[in-house]
Amino acid sequence: MKNVLFLSSWYPSRVHNTLGNFVRYHALASSKYNSINVLYIVADDKVKNYEIDYFKDHEIATTIVYFKRGIFKYLNYLIAFIKGFNFLTKKKSIKFDIVHMNIMHPGIWQALFLKWRFKIPFIVSENWHGFQDLSKFKLSLLELKLIELGFKFSSAICPVSQQLKISMLNANYKANYKIIPNVVDTNKFKIGISKITNKHFTFLHVSTLDDSIKNVSGIINAFEKLTHKNITLKIIGDGSTNWILDKIKNLKTSNTVLVENEKNHHEIASEMQKANVFVLFSNIENLPLVLIESISCGTPFIATKVGGIPEMFHKDLGRLVDSGNIDQLVEEMNFMIENTNYFDSEEIRSYALNNYSDKVVGKQFNDLYIEACS
Repeated sequence: MKNVLFLSSWYPSRVHNTLGNFVRYHALASSKYNSINVLYIVADDKVKNYEIDYFKDHEIATTIVYFKRGIFKYLNYLIAFIKGFNFLTKKKSIKFDIVHMNIMHPGIWQALFLKWRFKIPFIVSENWHGFQDLSKFKLSLLELKLIELGFKFSSAICPVSQQLKISMLNANYKANYKIIPNVVDTNKFKIGISKITNKHFTFLHVSTLDDSIKNVSGIINAFEKLTHKNITLKIIGDGSTNWILDKIKNLKTSNTVLVENEKNHHEIASEMQKANVFVLFSNIENLPLVLIESISCGTPFIATKVGGIPEMFHKDLGRLVDSGNIDQLVEEMNFMIENTNYFDSEEIRSYALNNYSDKVVGKQFNDLYIEACS
């Protein structure tokens, strides 16, 4: 068992309690085989100076350093990180064997600092869709250089999909690649009540509600074209819902569109258990955690052929459509309504257990830690 320091550019905190939740799931999976400490630094202008919050999250020891941004923003980030690292190594007396960095931009400097200062090797898990086309993000020369150094000095780079790996290679980033997917809590996301008991056939969408990425408006436009009765579209997200509420005011459909704000993981699991179909009509993705959660609940999906979605797909899990093709989405939504017994919930869940459970993914990370430290 090794002492692993989890670092991340995104992680749930009181500033944003769902940001990077997939990183937390990776940490939980890794904790089945190793001792995991999470260190996350985040700006919070409500604090006066620096505040260290240390707590146990199941088997994860979590340290979050909140700090107030000042005139020298980057210096404050460095001070916060050093305070957090000293807290763990001096007050908690932990000697780390390896660093597990998550989301290279913008936090890769943390792993590089520990590599150069303390000779601690690091691997990187990557889920950011930005690597599919970095030119869109107008990164500075310094930011691009740090990313380049992250690839160069890492023991391994772990994209969540083959498509993301190819995007990195196309950008001329050479590394020791090992694809390790997102992970789902199969104890929380499991088959629930029978969907046959539901009065309405329910399509569910859960996301950040960023329409430029998730194309929620496209789902609504397709739903309005459906002629079946007693169907519901439920939209849940942690982004702004005002524009969605304005849009559905003008719908002519006699069916129901429900819009709800952010929910916790237990509530999301319950919604997925009750839904007949999960719908993800994204313009861009990597390996969406919500699809893995959906199939862990035995719920089939309709999703677009983008990012790593085609890699996880087979005909027993759901249906695929082209990005932006509303006519295809309408066709597949109609198929789902008219073929309610086409998919087997137990078979769908079995696929999730065999590919995305914490034991399976945690074992892959454990093998990589052993290799990196040898």
